[in-house]
This record gives sequence, structure tokens and C-alpha cells, in this order.
Amino acid sequence: MVPRVSCRSLRLRLSAGLAFIALFILIDEITKEGYTFDPVDLINPQITHEKLFVVFLALALALGWRRKK
Repeated sequence: MVPRVSCRSLRLRLSAGLAFIALFILIDEITKEGYTFDPVDLINPQITHEKLFVVFLALALALGWRRKK
């Protein structure tokens, strides 16, 4: 039988996973290109490390946002 995980716990785990993916994309950018973040690459029509970093970081923050009851 599969243990039940609360929606909040799953959301926070997914948020942490996406934040780690964003971190690894940033590390990959440093090792491949030699710099951390170039804002000019955000307006480049091709998919770049910067765009992936922003998307994964935004998703992680949106999922990790806690609403107070």
C-alpha cells in the first residue's frame, strides 16, 4: 500500500526539487560558459540556460509560496 502524502508536503517537495534543478542549471552555465547569468540571453529567441533558470526558479517560488489561513 502506498503511503498518503499531503498536498502541502508534495507541493513543498516539488518546489524544493525545482529549486535544485534551477541551481544545477546555474552551475552548468558556470562550467560551460564561464559566467553565471547574462540578462541579454533572456531576449534571445533560442532556449538558453538563463531562460530555463528563470522558469524553474519561478515555478519553485510559486509552488513554495504558503498561504496563511
